[in-house]
Amino acid sequence: MISLGILDRRSIVPLHEQIAHGVRAAVLEGRVRGGEPVPSTRALAADLGVARGTVVAAYEILAGEGYLLAIPGGGTVVADVVPRSAERPASTVAPAAVSHDDVDLSPGRPRTEGLSDAAWRSAWRRAAALDPASDVDDVQGLRALRTEIARHLGRTRGLGVAVDDVIVTAGTSDAMLLTLLALGSERGRGRLRVGIEDPGYPRVRMVLRRLGIDSVPIPVRVGSGLALDALAQHRDLDALIVTPNHHYPLGSRLDAEQRAVLLAWAAEENVIVVEDDYDSEFPHGRAPLPPLALLDPSRVVLIGSMSKVLAPALRCGWVVASGAVGERIRATREDLDLPVSLVQQHALALYLAEGALARHTARRRRDYRHRRRLLLEAFASVPGVELVATDGGLHAVVLLPGQGLDTERAIVAGMAESGVRVEPLSRYAAGVASAPLPAGFVFGYAEPSTVVLMQAVGAMIDVLRAHVAGDEGEEEGIEAR
Repeated sequence: MISLGILDRRSIVPLHEQIAHGVRAAVLEGRVRGGEPVPSTRALAADLGVARGTVVAAYEILAGEGYLLAIPGGGTVVADVVPRSAERPASTVAPAAVSHDDVDLSPGRPRTEGLSDAAWRSAWRRAAALDPASDVDDVQGLRALRTEIARHLGRTRGLGVAVDDVIVTAGTSDAMLLTLLALGSERGRGRLRVGIEDPGYPRVRMVLRRLGIDSVPIPVRVGSGLALDALAQHRDLDALIVTPNHHYPLGSRLDAEQRAVLLAWAAEENVIVVEDDYDSEFPHGRAPLPPLALLDPSRVVLIGSMSKVLAPALRCGWVVASGAVGERIRATREDLDLPVSLVQQHALALYLAEGALARHTARRRRDYRHRRRLLLEAFASVPGVELVATDGGLHAVVLLPGQGLDTERAIVAGMAESGVRVEPLSRYAAGVASAPLPAGFVFGYAEPSTVVLMQAVGAMIDVLRAHVAGDEGEEEGIEAR
């Protein structure tokens, strides 16, 4: 049994975090070594006099940090980590050496290690055991999966979704492509005009360009979100693509009043709103607002996927659309056929139906919130920078107030030389005519182990200190949003 010291039940620090700290200390002090099994959650809970769920939560934190490894069929063992130099601050939670390989912190990638647990393997094994159908009977997707997606949206987003309004897609890009093709089919030879967020998701601009659609950038302001005053000046749009819950990449969101204004404008101008509901499963420190699709389901097309919850490599998502626009999207899907394997759909339907996705999401939510807290602590001592987009999702944005694009390029290049890949914020601007963006960069914090992540963060901070002038004023620390 690992000696963890005495748990302080009166402390403001939760018991599962105290347990995680005790196990982490035992590993770093060499009291347990790589490859050694740790006590089962049931045994450790009994020894400490706590609920088993408390130990499960502690082990999940440690697995996310890279201190524990779950061996399929072999229990949980200590990872082979080496304590790093004592000169590092004791408050930094990642005192272990990592590989010298580059660390890719490109945003949008969840942590997939540990996904293939017993529930995951069971769902795929049973799906693969079914005799394959001779052909696709329903191009909207397997009804069992569409039913589970509707239930998932009802539970997590408060939406009363009809199963027949759900269309299975090969991820968000396919959902966007399908929707835009359906909207464009009604215009004959005329060019579709679609409003997009600026800055915004680069792939949206690529899809529009490939389809020959006119994109109309609408400014998004740091902190306040989509510029509704600028949007109101446009009276010639056919559709608007937005991320109202957690703007990509700046992290702002539309509040209830802004959502009402947006939908009133869309109704007056007869504009279809395409709502990309990415990242809604991971709110950090704020309650999620109802999606636009709940407020005006006949005008809003809701797009979502399992990319951030499970893995983008699955390429599985959905469109929820009703009314006339829903009929057009379904007709377009009929023309293009279903791009998602029925074996995969059967597996995911089983995985959702048995509550495995909900449990997996809860584990990941605890892990990502823990990482977020570590990031806020790490950047708190860095003057001249501002950390935003941390109220949800899997990425953060470092703004460099008062700096220019030359500094942004130098910092991103310096981080690449240090073995850390991040994305320059300027990459997300819609074009040369975009409203001025502050210098900065975007990075994801979900994919690597927490040990590797915090080593990379240390390298990032070293580069920032070398490039950001010390005369950025008397600002000490950051404002987190």
